[in-house]
Amino acid sequence: MQVILCCTVLVALALCQVQGYSFTSKEVKCHVCKATVQELEDAIAKEDSKKMVDVSGFRLDASGNSITKRVRFIKSEMYLTELMEKICDKMEDYLKATYKNNGKFTLLKMIVDGKMNPDSSLVDFVQDGDLNKSLGHFCLEVLEDNEETFLKAFQADELGNDLDIKICSEQAKYCDDAPVQEEYDFDGKEEL
Repeated sequence: MQVILCCTVLVALALCQVQGYSFTSKEVKCHVCKATVQELEDAIAKEDSKKMVDVSGFRLDASGNSITKRVRFIKSEMYLTELMEKICDKMEDYLKATYKNNGKFTLLKMIVDGKMNPDSSLVDFVQDGDLNKSLGHFCLEVLEDNEETFLKAFQADELGNDLDIKICSEQAKYCDDAPVQEEYDFDGKEEL
């Protein structure tokens, strides 16, 4: 199965390079990783954040009763795992493209808030032989290779604004984005 996946991805990338576009599988994985994080965040935002579920393990207390605890549904491993299993279907909504002004590679979600993406006029779409099916394969690969990273990040108490950088750059190493720096507060500081 993985051999077929690798061959499909290599053919797709070769077709992109033949047509004058030059981008690496690392660049594609970077953008797929970021899109996956965004899709997961969007799906989680649609859930009731106050909904709780009982999580039980295989441990027993001294009386022989199963030990359970309540966690928020959106933080449960069961929910996140099920969500990750189906999130790659969302990659069908994306197309490979390059910006007209600088030629940089990007993934563009075609429909945003029920309307055509306004950024579509800023890019040239990359026509490839697999009709962008490789994006779903890349998504599966990214999640498979980094499942624990994704689970840990999405189970954190606070997700933060730069979750894509934390996962795709700092942990998975697909992207070269620098972490977002906290702004320094100059108020009340003496000048040197």
